[in-house]
Amino acid sequence: MREKLDGKPEAELQLRQGDYQNVMSMTARIVAPTPDLVDHSAEAQAARLVAALRAGPVSTITAAKDLDIIHPPSTVRRLRRDGWGIVTEWTYIPTEAGRKPHRVGLYVLIAEAA
Repeated sequence: MREKLDGKPEAELQLRQGDYQNVMSMTARIVAPTPDLVDHSAEAQAARLVAALRAGPVSTITAAKDLDIIHPPSTVRRLRRDGWGIVTEWTYIPTEAGRKPHRVGLYVLIAEAA
């Protein structure tokens, strides 16, 4: 077997990559994409977050899971740079049943961009 630079056999690395693909496939089936969630561009993620913020506060967990925003803090930072008034309040929210709540950001829209 040929060795990779990190010292692991190529077959082991391929297996791990295959496992990653299986997890991604399972996730895709669990989170069935709707037409507005198929665009993963930064602009589309920002638009989804703005629409949600207009309806009320959005937590980091909600933004990631329900809005399919890859890194919510970056999207919020981009919106702030573009003139949106978004404040971050800190709160504790459980992510799974029976697990200790995590400290997460709760984003609140206070002013729209001009």
